Amino acid sequence: MPLTPIAGPAYFMPGRVNIGVIMGQNEAAFIDTGLDESGARKAINAIEQAGARVVAILNTHAHADHCGGNAFVRRRTGAAIYAPAVEGSLIEHPEIEPWYLYGAAPFPAIDTKWFHAEPSPVDHVLVDSVQLCGIALQIMPTPGHSIGQVAVLTPEVAFLGDALVAPEILERYPIQYVYDVMAHRETLKHLISLQQPWFIGAHFPPTCDLEGILAANNRNLERTAQAVWDAIESPGSIEEIVARTAEMLGVFSMDASAYFLNAAAIKAHLSAHAHAGRAGFEIQDRRPIWRRID
Repeated sequence: MPLTPIAGPAYFMPGRVNIGVIMGQNEAAFIDTGLDESGARKAINAIEQAGARVVAILNTHAHADHCGGNAFVRRRTGAAIYAPAVEGSLIEHPEIEPWYLYGAAPFPAIDTKWFHAEPSPVDHVLVDSVQLCGIALQIMPTPGHSIGQVAVLTPEVAFLGDALVAPEILERYPIQYVYDVMAHRETLKHLISLQQPWFIGAHFPPTCDLEGILAANNRNLERTAQAVWDAIESPGSIEEIVARTAEMLGVFSMDASAYFLNAAAIKAHLSAHAHAGRAGFEIQDRRPIWRRID
């Protein structure tokens, strides 16, 4: 896994989940740590081979594929860990992630490393800005995909976490996970104001084409919103609405993990429709039913 320069002090370690790197004064800070020890170990080795030491981790949010390497990096390097306030609580208590997806103590098929990272302490709350490795980093709130996600900005590069997803991933997985559709819409509006020439996500390499990726993400979000709206043309339960929405979007098979991620995203869209006064929830014959409001 090569340490790859982007611009200025910003580098990254490419992988299934990219690990961002800030380099300066023979020190390095990671932006997220990937899913587990394997990727984190390679990232540390690359930093050490470059003659630097890892002094900090900045987590954009608490999903397991972004903080799963934290505990290993901490044990190996003693790096201080920074995270947004609410996300930090989830990083310290990662058992909450499979619990909130399922709504109860999770069963084994969803209590995996993809949803349940190894816990790690959080030393500092990320607010506004932070100085690390001799570099001033700006912190930009980007909620929606998760409750308190942030982006980390250098003058040249915006590390966006999961605020944006590559267009090819949107095609492959058309129901993108969001916690809060309304907050995510606002984040997408604000991202267009970024002035950095380079942008990198956890799941796409550095690019200068912010406008193109933003357009693809907006199309995906609104396509899913429309599919959920179409799915409640006839009143239905969550299970029925998930099945209808998935069929409309061409999702014909799901394992347990994919089902609960998709169901959570669809429920986020139902909440957004309810906040707009377009959809309502009721219990009918002991069944939870969503319906349109005329």
